[in-house]
Amino acid sequence: MFSPTDVAGLSAPAIRGDLTIAEAINRLLGATGLIATYANGSVIIRGRLAAAGTEATDIIVTGSRIRGAPPTAPVTTMTSQDIRRAGQADLGEALRSSPLNFAGGQSPGIGTNQGAANVNANGASSVNLLGLGPNATLTLLNGSRLSYTGINAGVDISAIPAVAVDRVEIVTDGASAIYGADAVAGVVNVFLRRNYQGLSVQSTLGGATDGGDFQQHYSAVGGRTWKGGGVLAVYDYLANSAVEAGERSYATKMATDSSLYPRIGRNSGLVSLFQEVGALTANVDLLYKNGRQDIVQGYVTGQPHTVSGADARANTYNFVVAPTVTARLGAGWTARFVSSYGFDKSRINSNNFSANRLSSTSGRRYDNDALSVEINAEGPLFELPAGAVRAAVGGGYRQTGIELVSVTGGVTGSAFNRHRDNRFGYAEVYVPLLAPASESRFGQSLSLTGAFRYEANSGVGSVALPKAGFVYTPIAGITLKGSWGRSFRLPTLYQQYSGYSSVLLPVAAYASGFPTGSNFIVLVGAGPNMKPERSENWTLSAEFKPSSIPRFFGTISYFNYDYTDRVATPVTSTVGGLNNPLYANLITLNPSPALQQGLNTGATIGLQNGTSLPYNPSTVVAIFDERDRNVARQNYHGLTASARYTLGNKDRQKLDLSLDGTWIESKQQLVAGLPYTPLAGTIFNPPHLKGRLGATYSTPRFSLSGFANVSSDLTDRRTAKVYTTNGPITFDLTSIVQAGGGFELGATIDNLFNAKPPIIVTGSPYETTFDSTNFSPIGRFISISLRKAW
Repeated sequence: MFSPTDVAGLSAPAIRGDLTIAEAINRLLGATGLIATYANGSVIIRGRLAAAGTEATDIIVTGSRIRGAPPTAPVTTMTSQDIRRAGQADLGEALRSSPLNFAGGQSPGIGTNQGAANVNANGASSVNLLGLGPNATLTLLNGSRLSYTGINAGVDISAIPAVAVDRVEIVTDGASAIYGADAVAGVVNVFLRRNYQGLSVQSTLGGATDGGDFQQHYSAVGGRTWKGGGVLAVYDYLANSAVEAGERSYATKMATDSSLYPRIGRNSGLVSLFQEVGALTANVDLLYKNGRQDIVQGYVTGQPHTVSGADARANTYNFVVAPTVTARLGAGWTARFVSSYGFDKSRINSNNFSANRLSSTSGRRYDNDALSVEINAEGPLFELPAGAVRAAVGGGYRQTGIELVSVTGGVTGSAFNRHRDNRFGYAEVYVPLLAPASESRFGQSLSLTGAFRYEANSGVGSVALPKAGFVYTPIAGITLKGSWGRSFRLPTLYQQYSGYSSVLLPVAAYASGFPTGSNFIVLVGAGPNMKPERSENWTLSAEFKPSSIPRFFGTISYFNYDYTDRVATPVTSTVGGLNNPLYANLITLNPSPALQQGLNTGATIGLQNGTSLPYNPSTVVAIFDERDRNVARQNYHGLTASARYTLGNKDRQKLDLSLDGTWIESKQQLVAGLPYTPLAGTIFNPPHLKGRLGATYSTPRFSLSGFANVSSDLTDRRTAKVYTTNGPITFDLTSIVQAGGGFELGATIDNLFNAKPPIIVTGSPYETTFDSTNFSPIGRFISISLRKAW
């Protein structure tokens, strides 16, 4: 089977001899640039790069650099149709619905005091695979790198308009040997539409039935193709109003106008152009976003923030240009030049109120930039009976940087401008040992892969990263996969150089057993003397596609990530920390005035007083050091599973069923010799179990989709009394009607039964009263959409 476009104009030599099918096909393909893959008795010929812009050219699967090499870990694909059927407005929302992703990290819905790793700096949405952190997930656009956003070295995936996306490939497997240090947890690769011809516009309006989050979404997509090339242009606008604490019954302890979900506005534009010129294929992707976030934080229960509190506006500007050039070298080899440059600039201006008046203003600036240049080549080395041994080699240079400036009352409190240089080289090899045409008694197919990467990073020296894997099909319909590798991640520039804060807090709100009127100082931010973290990871998986059930596909995978010297915040919440013996090495009791003075002087803006009385060193009973550091060890292991089954006929009516789920066990050892403490299943961390079940009934003119989102219980161990709450369980419905004349009508209800988050223990009115990493304050949300295509 082949596409006529792929083979047009090509010829093959005559062959004679006693050959297996695989040997004969490989000789026929020769130097054409085509490759053969074998599946369930079929031979699929594809991959001529001259057919630029067609689906057949995109045959490098995320997780490998080698064309046609089967990935050694499961690849989960989220298509544009999946996003539309779920009624999702942007990629941030779409990725948060996946059980593979943890909504904590950098996300617009994150509240205050939800753990230092969970922040909302500028309304961006970062992917956080398996809860290992946004800076452990590599996010790519058509295989190119993007600039980080905010402070956590994560990429704002919501900057990419969802209407421009063809599909998103997700690999939850340590891929540092292939992609670099930030692919510890895996890779998310966003592929844009190709060969789009025409114009479509869409508008969506919606809102929460409990009030707030009135949303407007408008988009336009245009495209044109010509001989050997094409262009895609997209404009996307989204805006929503805030959800305030006064609008939700579970937030009565907060200030009335505190933001549970911020007011957000966003304009995004994207242009993607490709063109073939002889043996060269050029592509360039340009992405621009400007966004706004307004957020309010109050310090007095039941009062507006203007009594005592602050408001802030963050303006963000994001730009990426990513040109690539692919050249056919002959003998089946191709070379690619891949590059990207991007920046993400956030300007945050705050008004601070005290005693019903404006007391001061402050500002922060986060400027991230990234430059990446890479040259690689891929092709066959020599023939084996099962096929060609293929290899990929490459090398390049990458630079990332961040500039932070913080100003309070016209005085610069902290400022740094740091860049990190990375030089790298890598090699990957694919060795087929069995092929279906071999008719071996040992199985249908077997292949081995290996990869090695060498990196030299400024300031920390060099590192070597190996990876190995296999793909084995013992019988038709069952494929077994396995991979092992080592990963390496540096502390982010923000973690290393941003400085720390020193905050005075009343003990009574956070701990027990201390004298009345006692206070303590908590230190948060960058810790001293951090070193790189290392991890060893492996996965085992099985894929099922039985011939007796031709429309069923399922996969189950076991993963294990074992960290040493993990760079992390040692404490997820200050509440209860002073009474927890596990944190004894972080606590200094009865600190001397000299020690207090030294730490306060070293803080970026000195001591911040969170009490109602003036600072008195004699009332300080403890210093709680929560600054980032290398914790001794962390371990993440668990299962992922997915299944797809289709009944009926797509030309008449059909029923698509889907199931995706993740089971996670994770734990942390703060210092060698101390017992491990659980992470997964506790608040501000991923639940043990997260699943999403879907069903879509469709005809050529109508579809109705329903999804159930389920999570296991969460435990709050921060205080002497342990609390257990039910995990979130919600149901979503979406209907799409093809009205004729190019018109499409849609309606969506998210959280159909209006499930609400449970209240948690908090220490002060400015702290969010629920776990915002696992629960949403939006509640039931209803939207309608209209689309017109020409």
